Amino acid sequence: MKPRQVFVQGAAVNMSWADASKSLEELIFAGVSSALATSGVAIEAIDSVVLAAHDMIDGRSLSSMVTAPAAGAYLRDEIRLAEDGLVALSLASARVAAGETEFSIVAAWGRASEGDYLKVSQASMDPFMEQAFGLTEADVSALRLSRWLGAHGEQATARAHAAEIRRGRAKVNPRSVGASAPFMRLNLPLQEADAPRYADVVVAAIIGARASPFRIAGIGHGTDATLPGDRDWLARPALRTAVDRSLDEAGVTLADIDLFEIDGMTLADEVMSLEALGLAPPGDGFNSYASSNRINQSGGSAAGWCYPAMGLVRFAECLFRLEGARRALAVGSSPIGGQTQTAVIVEKS
Repeated sequence: MKPRQVFVQGAAVNMSWADASKSLEELIFAGVSSALATSGVAIEAIDSVVLAAHDMIDGRSLSSMVTAPAAGAYLRDEIRLAEDGLVALSLASARVAAGETEFSIVAAWGRASEGDYLKVSQASMDPFMEQAFGLTEADVSALRLSRWLGAHGEQATARAHAAEIRRGRAKVNPRSVGASAPFMRLNLPLQEADAPRYADVVVAAIIGARASPFRIAGIGHGTDATLPGDRDWLARPALRTAVDRSLDEAGVTLADIDLFEIDGMTLADEVMSLEALGLAPPGDGFNSYASSNRINQSGGSAAGWCYPAMGLVRFAECLFRLEGARRALAVGSSPIGGQTQTAVIVEKS
């Protein structure tokens, strides 16, 4: 049987910072309710829910036992992944395409104000090969940038200009967390201008088989070597594989994509992804990032960041910006150091 087409009914991104008036469950309920309101799909029509949430980020054992009902999962088919939000979207899309479900809520969240993400990421490292060095996710990004600087030189002016452009885009993004939230502290050669701005993030999308203005055209996944030291820091083969597979499924090329929302914890991560994908020549990523109006119009991680929600945020930002474009590609990245990558192409139907 030919797979069904999968359409996006609606989406919402809610970002805030340390809002003491709301519990995590209340933030999730508000975010999912916003997505349902944009979709025109009644909660009674939803027959499945796929979540991306992480116990260590939430600070709760079996977090979905208390958070899933707030996401609409009470008495419904529910699956929770401790993965990036785009992986949840991929799973939900496969279920719709296979005829297992008609309408699905896909939701992801992370509340950075409740914990220390870098400490959590340290605990996620391999206990025998990596934890003894005290590495965090930010240190992996710093090592990747070190490799890039060794190949291409400092380029301080280009880096500063790209950082200025990125923060300017984030400032005008109506979904940005705003200036009240802090930036992540980074180690050299990363600089403060490269940092993501922490946020409490809830993002949700409603997908289904009912025709709508937006269709999921292609999805791809890629996985890199387990240990960061075994990876090609600049070629990023997992990222390239995920994007190539999404393009193959959609039957298009990179030249056919009008907008790109590339997930990366830091500006350097976003820029090096551009080079790995061929969207920028090697060594010219910072200049290309600053000069292109096709890449991370949202401001990327400078607009607000908390794993594991960000891939789904990138997808939602694509949707919100498709009015004047035909096709967009979102990329989601998972720890450690982007070991797994997911790419989704959404287009006007």
